[in-house]
Amino acid sequence: MILEVFADGLTKKDISKNAYHSSRAIIKRDDDVLLLYSKKLDYYMLPGGRIEKEETPEDCVIREVKEETGLDVRVLNPTVLIKEYYEDSSWNSHFFLCELTSEHQSLQNLTEEEHYLKIELKWLPYLDALSLLDDHDSAFSKAYNIMQREFLALSNSL
Repeated sequence: MILEVFADGLTKKDISKNAYHSSRAIIKRDDDVLLLYSKKLDYYMLPGGRIEKEETPEDCVIREVKEETGLDVRVLNPTVLIKEYYEDSSWNSHFFLCELTSEHQSLQNLTEEEHYLKIELKWLPYLDALSLLDDHDSAFSKAYNIMQREFLALSNSL
């Protein structure tokens, strides 16, 4: 499934040439799903990040989950591709349903940006996670867009 989201007033002819590609994981454990919370900027997101050169979306999501959470996962299947269009950039976010391959959690290997964000892991019941992504109010200017993207992905993946 492909979902396209346009910033207010934009059309396909307005699409920025600054295109970014990312992969994100939807990880279930019993009835819970994993969200990451930025204590610094007060918003929630799914684990994941930018696809590196010559990396597949599947390899990216496995790497990003390991770095951000210390958890090992296996990709079960792709669920949705969300294409977002803004004045200054466009984003292609690949979402994958993943499962833990072990309950063992190693140390996180966070980037400088992730350290700045003060990332915390939050296991939440599915409906609570959806509600939080849809209703949480943050002063961070990009939080709404990020959380709505994650809401769309999560609600269309399980």
